[in-house]
Amino acid sequence: MEIPLFPLPNLVLFPNVVLPLHIFEDRYKQMINSCIDSVEAFGLIQLREGAQEETEQTIHRVGTTARIVEVERLDGGRMNILCHGVSRFRVLRFIESEPFWKGKVEIFEVDPGDDECLGPLADEVAALYRKAFDLGVQLNAVSAADLQLPGAPIELSFMVSYVLDIPPEQKQKLLELKSTEKRLRELVTHVDDAVRKLEQQIVYRRLQQKVRGNGDLGKPGSTGH
Repeated sequence: MEIPLFPLPNLVLFPNVVLPLHIFEDRYKQMINSCIDSVEAFGLIQLREGAQEETEQTIHRVGTTARIVEVERLDGGRMNILCHGVSRFRVLRFIESEPFWKGKVEIFEVDPGDDECLGPLADEVAALYRKAFDLGVQLNAVSAADLQLPGAPIELSFMVSYVLDIPPEQKQKLLELKSTEKRLRELVTHVDDAVRKLEQQIVYRRLQQKVRGNGDLGKPGSTGH
């Protein structure tokens, strides 16, 4: 099938993820309006790291189709839109680049995986992510929100891949993996690293607070024990 393409730097969309976008370039205002009028999806796809311009060589070949679910129209034809990631696709060939990119694409086939293997892996990823979430709340001293995680292993893998604080090129690799099992195994490593870094930051912050507290001793009006 043929779809309009929206190349963006440092952004990887995953299926079942909701993404806000601000549309301000004339060519993409035209593209989004066309998608709204025809109720069609577009393909969000990442530019390669360090790309200075959009060419067939600087655009990744794997992205995610997005459907527009909300539109806020602004002055000058600008828009704030809310998109819902639907399916992964691979670009077979680029059709045109003016006024915006279009491509002939094929939808990714999903590897269903083995439930006996995916279940425990998904549970491990979910447990690690909950731990990272709680540590982040503790580090930033904010009120804990109610964390809702998808129950299906593939949806969990997409959600965690999207929100995880890792370089965009690593997210691109996670997007391109056909195997949910491989993606979950990669996420175990990534989220475990995130947990360790958060724990180190908390220890360092406590140490800073202790040092500042000790520095107050001996000052006029301070008391020591």
